Amino acid sequence: MREIFNLRQLEAFRAVVKHGSVSRAASSLFITQSAVSKLISTLEDNLEFALFERYSGRLHPTSDALKLYEQSDPVFSELSQLNHRIKQLQNKERRTFSIGVLPALASQYSAEVCKVFCENHPNIDISLFSGNTPTIKEMLINGKLDIGVISLPIDHPSFVAYPVLSSILVAVLPKEHILAKQERLHAQDLHGLDFVDYNPDDPSSALQRKLFDQFDCAPKFTINGTTASIVINLVASGFGVGLVHPASAHWRRKDLCIKPFMPETPISYYFCYDSQTYKSDLIQAFAQYMNQVYYKVFQEK
Repeated sequence: MREIFNLRQLEAFRAVVKHGSVSRAASSLFITQSAVSKLISTLEDNLEFALFERYSGRLHPTSDALKLYEQSDPVFSELSQLNHRIKQLQNKERRTFSIGVLPALASQYSAEVCKVFCENHPNIDISLFSGNTPTIKEMLINGKLDIGVISLPIDHPSFVAYPVLSSILVAVLPKEHILAKQERLHAQDLHGLDFVDYNPDDPSSALQRKLFDQFDCAPKFTINGTTASIVINLVASGFGVGLVHPASAHWRRKDLCIKPFMPETPISYYFCYDSQTYKSDLIQAFAQYMNQVYYKVFQEK
């Protein structure tokens, strides 16, 4: 019986889907580009259907390829876990765990979560990285991070992404601001006042502007920032009012006013990781500790 494929061919195929190019796939597999191309070509010949189409200068998986990728997930997940267990038996590998978070979460909150994690997993080496959403996404795809907590879900067939720390937007403003004595702020209260926006390309900016349009109010968009932590710092410097996730604002409550904002506007971060990881036990534990610390902090009120 003729062999339809071998694991090396599938490995090359999955690497191209994951990394989006033959060159990156070759680097991840430590082989040449020509070797990857040959493996893919042979696999396509044996399967008798195309796996990739090239347009706009990039390789794009066909619908059949995406189905094959999904159906091969369990095989490679099991192989990854088997490989890890063998290394553990050989006692040649100390487990490590790397986390990427947005600057707004790289605060006492992340430190507390890491503390709980290390107390429960004393034999794990942990690494915490702070960066913006595009950077963390790229590091996840390239295997440099085990998990990422970002502002948008990662759109990739190999990755899982689900909302965490779901809450309601709050307003942050300087303590000497004219609205600082109000118990809560409404979108209409910001009409004509200085407002710190997000970068125009950020979905948060579009959400806020749509909200203001609904109530026919026009804040003065004086300056914008790329992350919630920058927005908060700009607010602290007197540039106006900002809207952020309460987890971002909580640790600045001593030097800023934090007010409920109306209408209530849901906001979440996204917990992302590679579905083929062999560290699923650590990932689920970290997610549990995130929620545990989050609710503990906000129950202090």
